[in-house]
Amino acid sequence: MSCFSKITVLLAVAVLLGASRANPQGHRGVSPQDVWTCPSSYPIKGNFTTYSGEPCIYHMPRGRFYPKTNPERCYAAEDDAQKDGCRRSKR
Repeated sequence: MSCFSKITVLLAVAVLLGASRANPQGHRGVSPQDVWTCPSSYPIKGNFTTYSGEPCIYHMPRGRFYPKTNPERCYAAEDDAQKDGCRRSKR
């Protein structure tokens, strides 16, 4: 294997590893900044650990439970959350 091929393979592996850390389990969106906060460009809070048994619920910034929600993923748009299998919070 040539030096160029080895570098290409290493770069491809690095990109794949970085993508898996940034996007666990293939989910869209980004990880939260901390336990309570999403980045300002990704304000929608998504939860995959729900007590209702649903796969995911997302909370909009002015929603009733938004301040109480610890996000697991953060989304820029409702469409991204819905593509992840989330439904909008009813409150």
